[in-house]
Amino acid sequence: MTDVVVLDGERGDTASCLTYFQSLGIDPAARILDVGCRHGSFLENLRRRGYGDVHGLEVDAAAVTRGEGAYPALKGRMQAYDGTALPFPDHSFDVITMFDVIEHIPEVEAYLAGLRRLLRPGGRLVFQTPNLLIDAPYWILALRAFNREKLALIFREHCSLQTHGSLHRLLKRTGFHDVTIERNRSDTEFKKELVRQSLGWPGLLILQASNHFPMVLCPNFWGHARV
Repeated sequence: MTDVVVLDGERGDTASCLTYFQSLGIDPAARILDVGCRHGSFLENLRRRGYGDVHGLEVDAAAVTRGEGAYPALKGRMQAYDGTALPFPDHSFDVITMFDVIEHIPEVEAYLAGLRRLLRPGGRLVFQTPNLLIDAPYWILALRAFNREKLALIFREHCSLQTHGSLHRLLKRTGFHDVTIERNRSDTEFKKELVRQSLGWPGLLILQASNHFPMVLCPNFWGHARV
């Protein structure tokens, strides 16, 4: 199996995103857009596995430049943008991925409606986003955010956190159907290192146990939906 390549400074669990994406049986000929691609490690891993028509959007222009230097085959395939105006015509893609992105978008309903328009009929949105009920307490503890200023910072960064129910309703309101929201393993090496640094061994025990939490308390929601 091809190794997973991840550029230093990449955000998110690239290996888990790749594993989840591959589990969906998406045609390698699909035209794919990764929203919030940062340096493009996820796209590069797809490319190395035979997905030839991959593209990315990212709000950090410097991250795109660094990614193009590290992954020359992606040069011209990633674009920096303002986070709102989607620079593609309608029906441009078969699949749009967004991992750890939904929670950062202030006008999330309008944004998702815009992404739906970019998908071709029968196209698929593939996503991962943290659970409001778990993510907010985690960052409060991890950042020792026990005052108003720190709390405001957390919710300014994660301004559109969802619960299981609100995420399902959001996707339906924005025109998606066949919505599937499911779990993926929580105790990956990426997550264990993150929790080890922030909460120590008590956090690791909770992380392990979270694999057995009910769906409404799953730390992260993974899923897909069609247009």
